[in-house]
Amino acid sequence: MNRKSYRLLIITGALVVSLFTMCTKTKIEAPAVKAPALDAETASLATQVIGTGTYTVKTTDWMVDGSNIAPGTTIYVPAGKRGALLFKNLKGTAAAPIIIVNKGGKVTFSTSTSASYAFKTQNSVYFKVLGNGVSTIKYGFEMNGGNIGVTMDDLSSDFEISNVEVHNSGFAGIMAKTDPSCDPATWRGHFTMRNVIIHDNYVHKTGGEGLYIGNSFYEDGVSTSCGTVLPHDVVNAKIYKNITDSTGSEGIQVGGATKGCAIYANEVKNPGVSPFSAYQDNGIQIGEGTGGLCYNNSVKNAPGNGIIVLGLGDNVIYNNYILNSKSYGIFADSRYTPGPHFQFINNTIVASALGGIKLNSETIPMNTVVNNVIIQSASLSPIIRKSNSVKLTAVNNYVGNNVAVCKFVNYTAGDFHLLPSSPLIDKGANGLLYGINVDYYNVSRPSGKAFDIGATEYPFSK
Repeated sequence: MNRKSYRLLIITGALVVSLFTMCTKTKIEAPAVKAPALDAETASLATQVIGTGTYTVKTTDWMVDGSNIAPGTTIYVPAGKRGALLFKNLKGTAAAPIIIVNKGGKVTFSTSTSASYAFKTQNSVYFKVLGNGVSTIKYGFEMNGGNIGVTMDDLSSDFEISNVEVHNSGFAGIMAKTDPSCDPATWRGHFTMRNVIIHDNYVHKTGGEGLYIGNSFYEDGVSTSCGTVLPHDVVNAKIYKNITDSTGSEGIQVGGATKGCAIYANEVKNPGVSPFSAYQDNGIQIGEGTGGLCYNNSVKNAPGNGIIVLGLGDNVIYNNYILNSKSYGIFADSRYTPGPHFQFINNTIVASALGGIKLNSETIPMNTVVNNVIIQSASLSPIIRKSNSVKLTAVNNYVGNNVAVCKFVNYTAGDFHLLPSSPLIDKGANGLLYGINVDYYNVSRPSGKAFDIGATEYPFSK
């Protein structure tokens, strides 16, 4: 069955009803540069739409069934402390999504880490969870505890999550995926999760990943009692302006995002503090089946790799600051890579313990490494190929062993603007050839006579 057409239509008035489900890695029981232009459907989600009706959640409610809640309704959650909350059967539309927002102050959802979740959706489409109900409170929704802090589950799709703080979860902070089961509705080609917009959230002190979007086993699928089944695609995922800190595993992990994926302007600090298994301690993981863009992120103090790329092969990784990784700054591996290239352009990589960029991507047609700054011990190789089978184009990269020579305005304080005496200025190749026309701070490239090397461009305006 065509995955785009799979939504069972049940005629109840004029509402469109879809079936939706989800799991974690172990199944849980239920109780910046300028952002790339969004397509029309995604853009409608990212624009606030106020419905004509309202609904207020009671403090004693543990579940809200949205079967009779109209598209465009604003659902208020009153300020205060409360237990876990489940929303199911929310059916907004692209033009009139259902809005869930805090009212009167901060709402704290608190539960134990042995509970399945603090906040969850099931079988829901076209909705927003927005903690911006009070302008003076940045994170109006606080999720404290639960095995998963926030989970978009059971074939949920077309949603936006913002201004939410998640901490002390037993596993992931924010999760968005439906693991495949013996129900064909969960299989690739039958269900596609679309328009996943996750931004301006603060996720910290989690047992597993901070943000976990899509499935980890895109190529080989998941073994079930009815055989091996393939997980769904994610289309139009925009993950931006989130902060993750002290997460047990990766700060951000995205898998199966086959089209329209952009991971940008995120701050990932201290990931991988207590990984549940080996090699789960990286900063950002671009997982199997994921293509698109990863840019303008800062990744600091990863015990593993700063950014690990296992994507489709249409991946462009640029304008990132990757600092103090205990393995490689960037690691790339072509496990499932039908696309033409990995492109690593204008990144700044400082103090990676094993080397700047490690390329195990032997089957990718071309690895392009251009305009990167790599500052590390003189005993290390800046670009390491697994073998001669790794195809590589590497030009205009700056390699050194003293970050002070780069002449940042204040590297220690995180001000990565360049001083006019920087050796990186006007020494880069033309990044417009790779579609890069702004820097880490959204300054136009080139701003001088030529492209600068690294993630920032000079001159700049503060």
